[in-house]
Amino acid sequence: MRSFLKYEAVVAMDRNGALTAVADALGAAGGWIVDHTLFSDVMATIRFSLPGDRTGAFEAALADAGLTVDPAPGRSDAVELNGAITLTFTQGTGDLRRDVPAFS
Repeated sequence: MRSFLKYEAVVAMDRNGALTAVADALGAAGGWIVDHTLFSDVMATIRFSLPGDRTGAFEAALADAGLTVDPAPGRSDAVELNGAITLTFTQGTGDLRRDVPAFS
């Protein structure tokens, strides 16, 4: 049975800074981003893969960046773990507009 890691964090820092912090924490722990979904500037979900023995390093790197998450329950002996982290931004307005270029 494969384990799935799930983390959640409420973030008061800059949205781009928080996303970069998660990417850096994954890289430092030997993991990588599989997919992401941005919900305007209110929430982001990042799906990732991580070596099974590196969850502690990932959680420590998040803490060093100022992102507080609850530790994953138990440790897995799986070679590779899949997971997701959901970031909710307290400063989000829900109205992040992006310019869409005109096309014909």
